[in-house]
Amino acid sequence: MKLLSVNVSLPKEILYQGQAISTGIFKESVSGRVMVRRLNIDGDGQADRRVHGGYDMALYAYPFEHYAYWEQDLKRDKFPYGQFGENLTVTGLHEDSVRVGDIIHIGKALLQVTQPRIPCYKLAIRMQQDRDFPARYQLSGRMGFYFRVLEEGEIGAGDAIELVESDENSVTIAEFIHVYLHASHDPAILRRVLASRDLGEAWRMHFEKMLEKAEPILGPSGWEGFREFVVDRKVAESETITSFYLRPEDEKPLSAFLPGQFLTFRLSIPGHSSPVTRTYSLSDSPNHPEYYRVSIKRLTASEDQPDIPPGLSSSYFHDHVQPGMKLCINAPRGKFYLDPKDSTPVVLASGGVGLTPMISMLNAIVEAGSRRPVWFIHGTRDGTEHAMAAHARRVANENDNVNVYVSYSQPQPTDVEGRDYDHRGHVSVELLKWLLPSAAYAFYLCGPTPFMKSLYNGLLAWGVAENRIHYEFFGPASMLKEGAEPDTQAAAAPESAGEFEVSFAKAGLTVTWDPSFDSILDFAEAQGLRPDFSCRMGICHTCMSRLVEGEVEYVCDPIDLPDPGYVLICCARPKTDVVIDV
Repeated sequence: MKLLSVNVSLPKEILYQGQAISTGIFKESVSGRVMVRRLNIDGDGQADRRVHGGYDMALYAYPFEHYAYWEQDLKRDKFPYGQFGENLTVTGLHEDSVRVGDIIHIGKALLQVTQPRIPCYKLAIRMQQDRDFPARYQLSGRMGFYFRVLEEGEIGAGDAIELVESDENSVTIAEFIHVYLHASHDPAILRRVLASRDLGEAWRMHFEKMLEKAEPILGPSGWEGFREFVVDRKVAESETITSFYLRPEDEKPLSAFLPGQFLTFRLSIPGHSSPVTRTYSLSDSPNHPEYYRVSIKRLTASEDQPDIPPGLSSSYFHDHVQPGMKLCINAPRGKFYLDPKDSTPVVLASGGVGLTPMISMLNAIVEAGSRRPVWFIHGTRDGTEHAMAAHARRVANENDNVNVYVSYSQPQPTDVEGRDYDHRGHVSVELLKWLLPSAAYAFYLCGPTPFMKSLYNGLLAWGVAENRIHYEFFGPASMLKEGAEPDTQAAAAPESAGEFEVSFAKAGLTVTWDPSFDSILDFAEAQGLRPDFSCRMGICHTCMSRLVEGEVEYVCDPIDLPDPGYVLICCARPKTDVVIDV
């Protein structure tokens, strides 16, 4: 194992597609010995240390063995050292042999392998290739890897490379690449990556997030795609909310789910040429293996917001879906869920039809025999809209650890305080402070935007830790923060898990946005589409797609904004109805 070349470059501005961008990718080989510092090499610099640089990405190494592959693939003459933007051109170190956490001596410097390189579009500029080159680069597996600097020291071309320590429990860089590109939904594999020695903090957070998503979403026996279910029963819970009991048409066992999760429906609604996709929370505990239940509120045109039309899918369910009909359903999923076996005191607070996942949680807690203190707190307009009232009261009467408290904002003359409801007004943090002995609870929230925003910020102000506030929110999570403008569409249609229409123009598919997804790319993949992508972090621009109509927001700041009229779907979410050329 040997260091063939040391390559450096200070950032410089270049003109690219009419815009000035800064890059340090044009590395050149240097002679003599060079001092390695904690964050780079003397004479070198990075234009953006969120992507290339910083403690965990101080030096980039690339195996010289890959040069011949790219020279042949791109039909190019011999590349100079540093062609791929690497600081260290090495031989004898390969992605399939180097492990995360390996400690290596080069010259007087002590280095530690941290992670593979995720290339950005600037590599395509350096290689004089189209924007899809970073994706080809990743799929080849020939990505190289980064070092962190444990001990500073001089290095130079010709230095021997010595492996000092290696942990066989750590994944190789090649395995890391495979997990990142292909196997990010397998909890066992994700745990293996997370067990790697001295994994960088940014990647640890990334894979922990992927593991958190993978475990509850996939479940032990989920199914791929959509499966036919038969409507077994249709039960009116109030004048506006109806429950639908669903049995699998093939009579095979149902997938387990966690209380709070939802089902995704693909509906063939008369008058619509494309399927309509909607998600609805499961409204019963997981302890009923013979059926799933969802409880859906009929959306009507609002008097104070006449421009918002009646709910398309909710009207279809209420008016057209009858026992014996078949519906296409995807497996239970969702990040909003409760562990029935936990012993932490819990508050289940809901507004309107937001009570459906809370009923699922309440039922699961009592059916598990848990003795944890439970406050089921619900707010609705009046008795005509109050669903499952008798059920919740009965559960409280039969379980002395369960308390039920109901607020009506506009009770009818026939509604009796003390019998139908306990409080006139809205559910608020002031009400919670009056009811609860302390703030030492886990809080689960679901309801319209004003309800959610008020409780979320009120609980934070009360001193409740953010990680003890769990919520199902139908709109961008940023809207919960104090100072954000209310989303009237979300407030008007709380039972729909998505408030914006996302149209994929090339696929001819229009679906309602589901905010449980982190990005438009994730959402597109859930619909069976396969857009091009590479980094999923707004780095490489491989996923850049034309934004035909609408507005988006970025969940993480792209390293560079996309071209005008385009969107990076890997890190964007819709702010309005959008049409994307995918």
